[in-house]
Amino acid sequence: MKSKLVAALLFSAVAFAAGPPALVADMDALIADVAKWTSGQPLNPLNELEQQVRVAVADPKARAQIEGALIKLLAPETTFEAKRFACQQLAVVGSDAALPALAPLLQDNETAGLVGFALGNRPSAKADQLLRDALANAQDRARLQILATLGNRRDEKAVDLLSAQAAAADVPVAQTAIIALGKIGTPAARKALAALNEAARPALAPALADASLRCVERLQQAGHHRDAAVLCERLLAPDQPAYVRRGAFAALLRGDRDGGEQRLRQTLRGNDAVLRAVAIAAVPALPAQTASETLGRELPGLTAEEQVWLIDSLAARNDAAARAAITTALAASAHGEVRQAAARALGRIGEPSTARALAQALAAATDEPEVNAVMAALSGLPGGTATDRAILTEVNAAAGRVRAQLITSLATRRSPEVLAALLAEAGHPEPLVAKAAYRVLARAATAETLPPLLQQFMAICDPDLRADAETFVEQALGQVESPAARSAAVRQSLAVAPNPETRQALLRLLPACGDAEALGALTAALATADAPSRPTAVRALAEWPNDAAWPPLAALYQQPGNETERDLALRGLVRLMKETDAAGDTQTERYRTLLAGARGNAELKQILGAMGGAKEAGVLQLALPLLDRADVRAEAAAAVKRIAEAIKPQAPVLAQEALKRLEQAP
Repeated sequence: MKSKLVAALLFSAVAFAAGPPALVADMDALIADVAKWTSGQPLNPLNELEQQVRVAVADPKARAQIEGALIKLLAPETTFEAKRFACQQLAVVGSDAALPALAPLLQDNETAGLVGFALGNRPSAKADQLLRDALANAQDRARLQILATLGNRRDEKAVDLLSAQAAAADVPVAQTAIIALGKIGTPAARKALAALNEAARPALAPALADASLRCVERLQQAGHHRDAAVLCERLLAPDQPAYVRRGAFAALLRGDRDGGEQRLRQTLRGNDAVLRAVAIAAVPALPAQTASETLGRELPGLTAEEQVWLIDSLAARNDAAARAAITTALAASAHGEVRQAAARALGRIGEPSTARALAQALAAATDEPEVNAVMAALSGLPGGTATDRAILTEVNAAAGRVRAQLITSLATRRSPEVLAALLAEAGHPEPLVAKAAYRVLARAATAETLPPLLQQFMAICDPDLRADAETFVEQALGQVESPAARSAAVRQSLAVAPNPETRQALLRLLPACGDAEALGALTAALATADAPSRPTAVRALAEWPNDAAWPPLAALYQQPGNETERDLALRGLVRLMKETDAAGDTQTERYRTLLAGARGNAELKQILGAMGGAKEAGVLQLALPLLDRADVRAEAAAAVKRIAEAIKPQAPVLAQEALKRLEQAP
């Protein structure tokens, strides 16, 4: 490792001694390639020349050499794209040496704008003089480009020239000259703009306003805030465009020593809706710590829409005074949209103590959007465990609808304390409250919470609540990843079920467990079930999620007697054949069993509907004889066609014979 470091240092020393990298030897050839380059061609020559520019930047000799090469690309015979590329690179390495080659470009509408690229903001009295001289003979777009470039370069000596152009009859020329004067922004430029304002040409009003705002910016940058304020006050006149007034007002705020707090307060109390919107948007940036309290008091005097805006601005400040003002709006505003905005804001910046205000707002809310806004705020309220406890305190103090809604707001809070409280609420005597707790637990259940949840479930006496809770408990089982944990909890509860209704509900939950132990419990219950519980056990078996249930279902299907159970078993068997992966001889034998036990056309059609999804030659051979039965021929033909198409790669002869038989069938 040490030897590698020494070698690297030696290489660096040699490279440094050798000087910066040299330019390519055949620069003329490279320039010739770039000179004829047009859009769509490979970028290789441009990339190589750009690399040469980077090499030359730090070396005065190489810089002069590369500048000379770039100047060649400004010749009349080179492509427009080559000229544009050269001007972009001259912005990096160019000097006054390039000015003679740039001068002709200023008289061409297509290339005048490229000169601005080349000159950039590089200080050069000669470049400024070149632009001023070129203006005398320039026409059309070239003239506009030169005017714009003079403004971009902030050429103070061009003010008189620009003033004359600003008085031109050609509106685009006058507008461009005015904008350039604004960019220059010197006292002479401001004086020229003031004179133009006195002339009051309507077509130039937007450009004059824009230029004046630019002057304001230059004045503020120079520290001349009083002069900037005078100019801003004129731009605030009601006859100015709204965007100009907004820009001037924002500039005034920047120049105020207090950051604009006093001006904002006065504006919020005024009648100027345009400026009030700007004032509200500026609230988050106010430096004073007292600003939230001061401006929060202005909330009631604003329109509902403005109150919503100010609430968002106060929330961005995220301090105690802002929270207090927003909390007051939540409780006192007569406008629903304002209360909703306050709730949303508190959901972002609130603290544990905010739970009380939100709970009170929830109790007072009468429409769904407001209820949803408050519940969402409670759900997202910052503060961790302390906030969880604060919300639980409000749950304990509430009843009925509000208690249920507060419980629902706990859905995203999964602390042990919250889960314990939810389990307790699942046993609440009010069905509305208990149902809300089950709904939340359905999404938050864990292997640890399943046993107490099932214990609460078994204690339900209300049949309607039990039916609703059963759905949520089934969802809770799905939240627990381990089938063994799900199964153990349900089986343990089943062993101590207090009544037939609860036992039946637990039997219905066994398919959601899905493991062998749960299936064993279900088949055992089937063997010993009393008359009311047996249909429930059969239905649960028919809904089993995997083909482990095939043997007991097949036994039910083949038994004589109870047609209801047999029909349920057949439906379960057909579903398993569609949904599971039995293949080969197993699949064939299972379909053989189903066909052998079928009683009537309806059952045959049901079985054939599943057979169509098979991909086994044996199943095709089982289906073929059914083509001869007129009463199920259509279903048999559909199954045969699908199976034959599926097995063509493995059994092409059998598949072809089956398809041929279909063609010959009546």
